Amino acid sequence: MYHAIYPGKVWLDTEGKRIQAHGGSVMYWDGIYYWYGENKEKTTGDNDIWHWGVRCYTSTDLYNWEDKGLIIPPEPDDTDSSLHPSAQMDRPHIIYNQTTGKFVCWLKIMHKDKTQTVTILTADHILGPYQKIREGFKPLNMSAGDFDLVVAEDGKAYYYFEIRLPQSHWL
Repeated sequence: MYHAIYPGKVWLDTEGKRIQAHGGSVMYWDGIYYWYGENKEKTTGDNDIWHWGVRCYTSTDLYNWEDKGLIIPPEPDDTDSSLHPSAQMDRPHIIYNQTTGKFVCWLKIMHKDKTQTVTILTADHILGPYQKIREGFKPLNMSAGDFDLVVAEDGKAYYYFEIRLPQSHWL
């Protein structure tokens, strides 16, 4: 049981396993913290596995995290899927849509040709199951880049993204 956070040390879940929530976020919902991110447990650098889905952990104190498993599993049998383990999926972002009552997840997908798109999924509960709604989405018809999703107090969702300009365009 943790009573503090120890920077620079491997953080283990309540079962003593390394936490796999890379490039992720924390959401507070109904008195519980949900920490989700890229599951890298099968990524070695010697194989073509970039991710093994999105894993989620829960906590009530921000120190101790219980593994809730894969909330978005990989699709190893579909090489064209953005959820195939070799697809460079990262930075999962989940928000709650009050109008539809659904959790909405956006995943950035980096393609081998250097373009970046978004895959969008929805679920009735933050822990899933999630259904793919759209693959290959280009916000504003541009390469996705790094981004964040925010829900404002008025309930509207906002998308913030990175635009990469050549140095000649820097101010």
